[in-house]
Order: sequence, then structure tokens, then C-alpha cells
Amino acid sequence: MRTPLKALILCLAAATLAACAASPLSRPAPDRRLFNISAQRPETAPAPKASTVLKVRPLQINPAFQGKEMVYRLGDSRFDSDYYNTFFTQPAQNLTGQARQWLGRAGLFGNVVDSTSQVADTHLLEGMVNALYGDFTDQGAPKAVLEIQFFLVSNKGEAYTVLFEKDYSRTVAFQPGGNDAAALARAYNTALAEILAELEGDIRQALANPSK
Repeated sequence: MRTPLKALILCLAAATLAACAASPLSRPAPDRRLFNISAQRPETAPAPKASTVLKVRPLQINPAFQGKEMVYRLGDSRFDSDYYNTFFTQPAQNLTGQARQWLGRAGLFGNVVDSTSQVADTHLLEGMVNALYGDFTDQGAPKAVLEIQFFLVSNKGEAYTVLFEKDYSRTVAFQPGGNDAAALARAYNTALAEILAELEGDIRQALANPSK
């Protein structure tokens, strides 16, 4: 009698293990996908006299958007974050680097450096990222929203003067369906490139007319 009983126990144990293996908790989780926001300036402009140095300070960011997870707006006051679609680096760090690279290629200053540089600066760029999210309030027409406030400051012997301050905002639509996170990332790229191109033009004008 013991042999059939043991066989029954083994069968029940095998059935239990098979059921556990088929449960949702035991299935592998979806892979996390990583994205970065990037903006490539079309051409490199010739650098001016090397006596000017722009130091780009780390951008600040609204706490609602400072995490790596992509943020989606789903209603008037409803937001959600996406654990499986994230930025490769912290958004503020990423956007700071992109702004520095863009302005370095613009040829507006002799050198463009980051905040850790010991080189004496003649100008400072500061900024605040006020919005960075995918707007899905209209499921049929999702949009990437990016808003950044920039300050350009001149430094003359530790005397600082704000040359200009401006809010830059872009809303870029993208096609829904499929990989919405990848489409959102591409829309962010477009938004950032447009903002940095406008910022470059404003800096050029401010440098040409410093008294205004």
C-alpha cells in the first residue's frame, strides 16, 4: 500500500509545482527599456575669441519629473510613472549635458565647460526643467511636453548681471500605438532640439546687444 500512496503524493507534488510554474508571479517580468534625450546640432560653427567662457551649471528640475521613470499625464490632475520605460541617466543630468554640447558647437563662446571646471568663466547658464512628460489625456493624439526656463548671466570680476531670462516650451505630437515609449523619446529629441536652437539664437542676440 505504501507504493501507491507514495506515487499519489509525488503526483500531487508535481501537479502543485506545475501550477506554480504557470502562475503569473513565476513568469519573467518584461524587460526594462532605457532611453536618453538627445539633440544634435546640424553644424559646428567657428569659435570666437578664446577669452569668453560659458560655464553650464547643472539644470534643476521639478521634483515630479526628476526620476528616471518616464512620466505620463493621464488626466487633468492624474499622472503616472512607467517602471519598464526609463531614462538611462537622470533627466536633469542628461539635459545639462545636451545643452552644454549644443552650445559648445554653436561657436558663441571660446569655451563651454561644465560646473566642475576650474577655468574662470565670463558667462553662466542656469536653468530649470519645469515639465517633462508624455501627455496621454487624448489617447488618439499623445504629445511630448518639455518646458525649460534658462538664465544667461555675465560675470565681470565677480559682478553678475542677468543678460536674459526666458521660458522655452515645446509640445510635439507623435503617433500612438506600438511602442509609445520609443515614440515619446523621439518626440522629446525634437522638442529639445527646437528649444536649444531657440536658446542659441537668444544668446547670440544677447551677446551682440549686452546693454539691452
